[in-house]
Amino acid sequence: MSYNFPNLNAYHTSHIINQTVTQFFAKSLEIPFDDIVNFKAEPNKTFCSYGILRGNEEAIKKSENFIYIDHGFLSSSSRNFENITKINNLSGHFRVIHNDLYFNNSSQNLSHDRFNKLKINTKDLNLKGEIIVLSEPSEFVLNYFDMKDWTATTIKLIQQYTDRKIIVHNKKSETPLKLLLLNAFAFVSFQSTAGFQAIMEGVPAYFTHSALSNYGDVKNIENQILNHDILYLAANSQWKLSEFFSDDFKDYIKSFIT
Repeated sequence: MSYNFPNLNAYHTSHIINQTVTQFFAKSLEIPFDDIVNFKAEPNKTFCSYGILRGNEEAIKKSENFIYIDHGFLSSSSRNFENITKINNLSGHFRVIHNDLYFNNSSQNLSHDRFNKLKINTKDLNLKGEIIVLSEPSEFVLNYFDMKDWTATTIKLIQQYTDRKIIVHNKKSETPLKLLLLNAFAFVSFQSTAGFQAIMEGVPAYFTHSALSNYGDVKNIENQILNHDILYLAANSQWKLSEFFSDDFKDYIKSFIT
């Protein structure tokens, strides 16, 4: 099959990970590849890059259409979260999203095939959990969405629907998330990858981001719904760099770019 993406442009920043990922993307689709400093918003043009830093935030917000690339929610590349996030390799999956940072609302692909290939073991519903784990977004996410009061606002929201104890967790917390999940009744975040981990550990996850809350709404928190659909949807929107050159990936991009 012949593929043509005349209105899609990829841009790179000064960051080496961004440069690697965007170069794979541009070469696989045979599209223009340029430095972010040269970006100018144009009607009918679709912007693409990796991450929201170093000029990408402004470009995304100025673009009528964009494709956003970041680490996948499932089986992503190995990372260490210390003072800064360190990426150990690029062998994992990357989510490739149209007009959002997290989920394709226009694509409702619930096929289990790609998820099953990940060979992830999912646990049954945790019936012994008692606490609500509240995962705080990173400073970058809080600033991008201008929601500095997210934690306080979300605690009040949760308390409208449950009186269970709430434990706030973030990347600097001393207690590992995996230990908290052992006693978790539910997990709440804006968009955290840890929410997908929680579901796989048998803990229902609820989100405040509009695209994700369709699969876990805080108002249903006491119902303790373990929704695996979000795992299948995530698997169907993420790809390894080596897959960027496949017809399946090009068909996926073609579904967004006409």
